[in-house]
Amino acid sequence: MRSAGGQHAMFRTSWVVSAQGNNFVKTMLRLGGERDALTIVADQIGGPTCAADIADNCLQAARQLVADPSKIGVYHLSSGPDVSWSNFAREVFRQSGTECQVTDIPSSSYPTPARRPLNSRMHNSVIENCTP
Repeated sequence: MRSAGGQHAMFRTSWVVSAQGNNFVKTMLRLGGERDALTIVADQIGGPTCAADIADNCLQAARQLVADPSKIGVYHLSSGPDVSWSNFAREVFRQSGTECQVTDIPSSSYPTPARRPLNSRMHNSVIENCTP
């Protein structure tokens, strides 16, 4: 925590995907293989972010903090381009060669226990302008 002091870098990230664990890409590949059509939320926008990119950035941040302790802080880290869940699914299917029809639906048609923001986009200019 920042209040503890010391060198730190915190990353705010979103829509993490990886070959390991459970995530949207793996779920779409599974469901797309089981079904001919899916309804997917179209009004939530964010930046899918590879777990490996997060790990690489954490290592770079640690090196930079050792070299320049003034670089402490909170950074936004998400990949791009920003996309809706439904368009992300379409791209997953396109790249995997999966034949599955995607129909856009609003978030209100797909209730979840946790309220999801419609806009999860992040401004990454600070981290993009950092130099190793």
